[in-house]
Amino acid sequence: MHYRSAPTYAFLLRHAPAGLVLCLAVLLHSTGLMAAGKIDTLYFQSGDRITGEVKALENNQLRLSTDDAGTVRVEWSKIDSVRILNNMRIVLDEGEILYGKIMPAGEAGWCYIWSRTGDPLRVNLIRIVSLSLMKDQFFSRLNGTISSGFSYVKAGDVLQFNFDGSVVYEAEKNRIQLTFDGIYTREPNSGTNQRQNGGVSFMRLFPGNWFMVSSVTGESNSELGLDLRTTLALGGGNRLINTNFSRLYTALGIQANREKSAENNQYNAEGLLVVNYSLFIYENPDVSFNFSGQLIPSLTTLGRVRTDIDSSLRWEIFNDFYLKWTVYFNFDSQPLSETAEKRDWAITLLGVEYKL
Repeated sequence: MHYRSAPTYAFLLRHAPAGLVLCLAVLLHSTGLMAAGKIDTLYFQSGDRITGEVKALENNQLRLSTDDAGTVRVEWSKIDSVRILNNMRIVLDEGEILYGKIMPAGEAGWCYIWSRTGDPLRVNLIRIVSLSLMKDQFFSRLNGTISSGFSYVKAGDVLQFNFDGSVVYEAEKNRIQLTFDGIYTREPNSGTNQRQNGGVSFMRLFPGNWFMVSSVTGESNSELGLDLRTTLALGGGNRLINTNFSRLYTALGIQANREKSAENNQYNAEGLLVVNYSLFIYENPDVSFNFSGQLIPSLTTLGRVRTDIDSSLRWEIFNDFYLKWTVYFNFDSQPLSETAEKRDWAITLLGVEYKL
């Protein structure tokens, strides 16, 4: 192993008491190393290193802004050591949330987390599953994605177009997300059908991988005879699996909504069970899979049950651009309109996604 991260500095970090480590960090600050943004360094077993500004770590991919190569993505599991002097929100695999900086521990695969309070914590790098750059500027905490897809079947003259996007704002313990997705289908016999869904959600993080979430959403589905459903939801859940390669979380909640169709208007109270699973495979090409399912039993209409299932598979074609395959399935045992279908589903064979 060829590890070249300042031997004297690494030896002190490994063997010195915690007070000396803190003093050394203060000394680095006073020398002006923290004055610029691109002061973070990644070290690899080959002896190579990259310097820049760490923007985020998500799904085993570290996003680093550099002067020479722009923004690059590096697999977190392939990094030997790091020195991150910009202030970060650091989430560990067991749900512990820390705020501070990360420094080499003098041993491959390990680091010191210098948090705002307490002594530095020595942890294995693979235990860090999320990093978010905590800057004062509003726009520096934003990130998002935009994707669209198009398909045409000549035999049936069926044309389909889909579009979805999201914008996420990351605060220290809070996450605000704005989303929209829509699928539009034109068929010779039935005309144009559409399914649209969008809204804003607020998530509060707690230790132990627990979280609380609330949302306000609006949706419409012409196949199910739904002109508009507006929903206010509140719930909480836990990340049962939270690693750099896969995540599984479940949530329980309640929600209230107002449904409107051409034939009827109705107010409802409903229960909510959510399951979400994600898998990340970062070889060549990079591939990720996501499944989200909701079971929604009505509390005001006896016997009514709704389900919403969304799934996507995407693979990277070049930096920040992805090919994407999606499928959704909606079911309503008692739709508002008596003439409406109870089931609606669609598959997008090919789409393109860009990560902002």
